[in-house]
Amino acid sequence: MLTAAAGMAASSTLNFHADLPSLCGTTAADPTFEAVVGSLRFIIATNPLSSLVLAWLAMLAAMMTPLIALPLSHVRASSLATRRWRASAAFILGYFGVLVLAGIPLLALAFTIRLLADSALTAFIAATVLALVWSASPFHQAAQNRAHRLRRIGVFGLTADRDCIAFGSGLGKWCLASCWPWMLVPMFVSSSHIPVMIAVLAIVMGERIRGPGPLDWRVPIIRATQLAWMHERFHFFSQSQKRSVFLASRNSGRRTATHLSCNI
Repeated sequence: MLTAAAGMAASSTLNFHADLPSLCGTTAADPTFEAVVGSLRFIIATNPLSSLVLAWLAMLAAMMTPLIALPLSHVRASSLATRRWRASAAFILGYFGVLVLAGIPLLALAFTIRLLADSALTAFIAATVLALVWSASPFHQAAQNRAHRLRRIGVFGLTADRDCIAFGSGLGKWCLASCWPWMLVPMFVSSSHIPVMIAVLAIVMGERIRGPGPLDWRVPIIRATQLAWMHERFHFFSQSQKRSVFLASRNSGRRTATHLSCNI
């Protein structure tokens, strides 16, 4: 979580949260292809490629790092004490290498959604609905199940390095397959980009904590949380009502017994 917080701070400092939504989240009512391409050229001209890559890495660190706490612990526990930092670095390299390369098709998809939408709000709603539908689908559950799998890590030499990189890249692939629609959502928000990133992080963390399950359609984590909250509230009010009825009946019984004893 500290790494995620550092990623949030770095993303805010590098201003990528302001540059990218100015392209995907432009407030123009009907952006043309030429306008989007012009904005893209402006961003590339005014920001070095290295800065954009670092900003994208900061966003990934903020949104995806908490998902690898358990796998990274597995890598460290499976490695010799003298190789733990090297194994961790190889795992992280494989994991974020996949996510960095995924930025190109994700940005292309974000540009496409923004071109098809009549406003940034419509694009944001479309991306959110897409993410909710994907989260409820068996395809998402299949990716989640694969993301929960751990693999054997070699102990010595290049075999251990290869296993760590392969484990990281494989996990990155399934995390991407699980979370890719949610990674689009913050791209269409300009003024509240960081709070939306925090909300997305909470959602993907909730989905990961939910754990593996059968390949079937199910309620998205947001709706499941709402239903659980409503169930708890109903249970609380039901128990409160039963307790109130019990106390009322007990008090009534005491008053009746007192009245009878006074008559005697």
